[in-house]
Amino acid sequence: MQLVAIQMTSGADIAVNLAYVAAQLTLIDTKIAPTLILLPENFALFSDRGDYLANAESLGQGSVQQQLATWAKQYQCWLVAGSFPILSEIDDRIYTTSLAFDPNGDLVQHYHKIHLFDAHVPTGSVTTSASQNRTASTTQVYKESDSFIAGDRIATFTVGHITFGMAICYDLRFPELFCMLRAANVDVLLLPAAFTYTTGKAHWLPLLQARAIENQCYVLAANQVGDHGHNRHTWGHSVILDPWGEILAQQTSACGISCARLDKHKLVQVRTDIPILQHARFTASLKNKE
Repeated sequence: MQLVAIQMTSGADIAVNLAYVAAQLTLIDTKIAPTLILLPENFALFSDRGDYLANAESLGQGSVQQQLATWAKQYQCWLVAGSFPILSEIDDRIYTTSLAFDPNGDLVQHYHKIHLFDAHVPTGSVTTSASQNRTASTTQVYKESDSFIAGDRIATFTVGHITFGMAICYDLRFPELFCMLRAANVDVLLLPAAFTYTTGKAHWLPLLQARAIENQCYVLAANQVGDHGHNRHTWGHSVILDPWGEILAQQTSACGISCARLDKHKLVQVRTDIPILQHARFTASLKNKE
């Protein structure tokens, strides 16, 4: 099976973002079957609360989801759209949702992001007094909970004999989620993201490798990259890891595509040699929404 991550620099113009995805899809050899392609978080719209609310679609309906379905059918691939704003039961709050389409163009699974990114992220230092040359650290404030509602369930789907588990960006910092996915017999962890430059530089690869190694899964991670305006910068370095934590393919600081093959025999061998799931004496559970 072929795994593909598309790295991009999305902005506030949906048409421009979708045009970039369309161009990248033409470069992928989808005759290798099956092929699963992962887009990053906010692939179609990387903007602000107002834009997210204005462009949110009902699950399974809307022009963006129709385009995704058309691409999946056209290229006969599995297409997982990192995240897109999906309407909820509350007028001024929405979900940020990953959407999985099969080669028939059917929406076969969706995942509402469970862990919302409410954080203060260091952005560096600035001079506070030219005469005294003193510096003070600055921070960028993120509060996804102002716009989004947290999901309350894990999500998986199966392609042939391979099972995929869905997560989004900030979820990566919560190993309990991935333990639950592994207990659900997941083979590949999907991680679309818009990891900030600062946190990505420090934590992106170590966290991804930890999730691959501790769960003995392949990891397919598609990240945003570059300058998105409004003082938002993302790290990039989309990557595909095997169950040993080794890098099979990786982008760096440019837009583009990463491809690698999944080796089912290696997956079985790693799990046979060190049967972590059999030895585990702790379990994870999901808290009720508050």
